[in-house]
Amino acid sequence: MKITVVSWGSSGDIVPYIALSLGLQRAGHTVQLLTDHEHQEIVNSYGVNCVSINQNVETFEHLDINPFIHHTFRTIIYQKRLLQLYQEEVLPECWRVCKDTDAIIFGEGAHPIYEIVEKLGIPSYGAFAQPHHQTHAFPVPYMPCRFDLGKIYNWLSYPLFDQLCGQFFLQPLNKWRRKSLNLSALPPWAGIMRRMHQKKLPCLYSYSPSVLPKPSDWPDWLHVTGYWFLDRPANWQPPTDIVDFLAAGAPPVYISNNMNSDLLTKEVVLEVLRLIGQRIIVQSLDDDAELPDEVFNIKQWIPHEWLLPQVAAIVHHGGCGTTMSSLRAGVPTIIIPSITDQFFWGSRVAKLGLGPTPILQKQFSAKRLAAAILAATNNKTMQARAAAMGKRIQAENGVMLAVEAFHHHLLSNQHHQNVSVV
Repeated sequence: MKITVVSWGSSGDIVPYIALSLGLQRAGHTVQLLTDHEHQEIVNSYGVNCVSINQNVETFEHLDINPFIHHTFRTIIYQKRLLQLYQEEVLPECWRVCKDTDAIIFGEGAHPIYEIVEKLGIPSYGAFAQPHHQTHAFPVPYMPCRFDLGKIYNWLSYPLFDQLCGQFFLQPLNKWRRKSLNLSALPPWAGIMRRMHQKKLPCLYSYSPSVLPKPSDWPDWLHVTGYWFLDRPANWQPPTDIVDFLAAGAPPVYISNNMNSDLLTKEVVLEVLRLIGQRIIVQSLDDDAELPDEVFNIKQWIPHEWLLPQVAAIVHHGGCGTTMSSLRAGVPTIIIPSITDQFFWGSRVAKLGLGPTPILQKQFSAKRLAAAILAATNNKTMQARAAAMGKRIQAENGVMLAVEAFHHHLLSNQHHQNVSVV
């Protein structure tokens, strides 16, 4: 069976879909991953056929969006900008590629692909890294979620966010539906999740049920499979200098410089070092000045699965990809969120006792970061919980369960489709 997997975003966003594609290939399918051209090399390096689109997907920091707008509305504005960006070049290319396929799996940010699904009428699946379906258990990750406002708020946050998105996307989406797909215009209330839910479109959620269990009010066509991890290339070897640094003393603290701002400067790192008295590995610090021997500045790609289990605590922005890697490592996680679902995962990590309360960027300081690191590295209960969670996640096989769910729904719908399973 020929399957097209569609996902775009950062490298971290793409990695789980490479892992899923490999799982489908091992099951005997022919898979192509439709994504941004900048990811073609890494996709092909794993033996997955990459169909690249010659259009980089811009990230939040490259868009002219007021940083003081709440992250809910920044998400919506960002998605609308992307839809406008895709209309002339990206979506026609997606249509060209997808119309010659037997099944489609589309990820976050690729929601316009659902219009192609509607046109083709072939088996299709959502594949998401954070929850999008309505539940009483927790609010939609893109809405304010730092406070628990109860089941009613949680339940209503989903259609509210879907409706907000629908209003932003409606005009350009309808234009593309009429012009390119010969489909009728959507009414104002037809949000993407509403339509997917009405069709009972199967969805595969690529996060761990140990971190966020499947809600009891979700139907059986929604699957929380576990994380989709992509193992490092078989021929990868760690650089000698970082191996020597790790061996030279106690496990250091790892600080990822992917927090979407200029928070992490050399001065901040040195002040944190002074306050915690513990060695630091920092990722891509934008400073060529000489650093003390207690600080190692990573300026090349190092697989998380190799590095993170060797550190004492992990500091990062709370993106779903880095969060899954840090939780699998089994060490405390400190999250400094700024946009979209980062607040949601930061709150979840703290609620589970796997890390301190998230540090908001507007409250960030070297002193606050140092205090959080000291809390994480000195709290034996937190360390034990993080280690136990790491073992549970390591025992899961999210890709295998996702492939099984794919086949389950494919077989159950075979009498409607003239396709073969393999």
